[in-house]
Amino acid sequence: MSTAVPLEHASLPKVQEWRNVDLKTLRDEILPRGKPAVLKGFVDHWPIVRVAAQSPEALHEYVRARDPGEPLRIMIGRPEIKGLYFYRDDLAGLNFEYQQLPLHAALANILACRTVADPPSIYSGARSVERYFPQIGKENPLGVLAQMGKSAWSYVWLGNAVTAATHYDNMEGINCTIIGRKRFTFFPPDQLANLYVGPLELSPGGQPTSMVRVAAPDLERYPRFAQALAAAQTAELEPGDAVFVPSLWWHNVEALEPVNLSINFWWCEPADFAAEPFGALVHSLLALRQLSPERREVWRMMFDHYVFQTQGDPVPYLPPDKRGMLGPMSPQQILYLKKQLMRSLVKQMPRELTAKILQALLPEGPQ
Repeated sequence: MSTAVPLEHASLPKVQEWRNVDLKTLRDEILPRGKPAVLKGFVDHWPIVRVAAQSPEALHEYVRARDPGEPLRIMIGRPEIKGLYFYRDDLAGLNFEYQQLPLHAALANILACRTVADPPSIYSGARSVERYFPQIGKENPLGVLAQMGKSAWSYVWLGNAVTAATHYDNMEGINCTIIGRKRFTFFPPDQLANLYVGPLELSPGGQPTSMVRVAAPDLERYPRFAQALAAAQTAELEPGDAVFVPSLWWHNVEALEPVNLSINFWWCEPADFAAEPFGALVHSLLALRQLSPERREVWRMMFDHYVFQTQGDPVPYLPPDKRGMLGPMSPQQILYLKKQLMRSLVKQMPRELTAKILQALLPEGPQ
């Protein structure tokens, strides 16, 4: 029997809001804090925001005229999921299915569902603006990022009253609301142990995801989530608003209106990082978790020394040009290391398959 109690979001502290944000404020004050920040009216000058303010139908016409029509993967949930894209109760899968539709057709279906008493959930997340909707991207740029030298990728998010369960992003992001309202509930990275993250290889959006339903948490089943709530912050965005979502901050995102559209910008810090950190975690699970506790402790010390550098520079006695992978790496060295990593991962595979994988993924590095 469920003991879940609806969460009173009004009781949570509010994310700090900023108004009239310019380049200097964003660069020197907001981003260096490394905390969520609401940017009021940040994109209310965008053409797409102004069109959406006229009516959802006007927004549909704007999108349809700029949508090349390539089918996208749309997530469809039955009415009984109440908009929450989540795990199935038995953890054997997820509670939604996929369809292929162009974005404007998915938006048309969302508009039609406004008159349905118990509508299905319709959601399309992280569809590349550069690939699928280049004209929308050109007409609605976030030039301030380019002025700061940030190489950002932009993505469209469309849905009705749906919820993206608590997850984190690998990159820094600014999410801009075009139509509808959204509620973000943020948890700092240090709340990982209190969020009850589900299977790492199974998640609604592709990122590790909490198994707690934020709108009505079951604190008997997930008691440590009370500690996460004590550290939580919340923010509500209206059309034209944006929110800065720092990398690795967990966030639950609830769309509060029947029609919601936003554009998110992601960029990497540092801009030239060579590999996705979650892949290192997965590799470590494969390589280290089965070792004895004594061996794992030795490797923990190795990681602290070489990777996290808890005692400072691990090789101050080596000349800068002799540090190899422990010094600044050239693009050629990065490719070489990736190739060595690929070899370690595929060495148990048939030789012919190994050669094809390496040839397809990586060019030759230094020998």
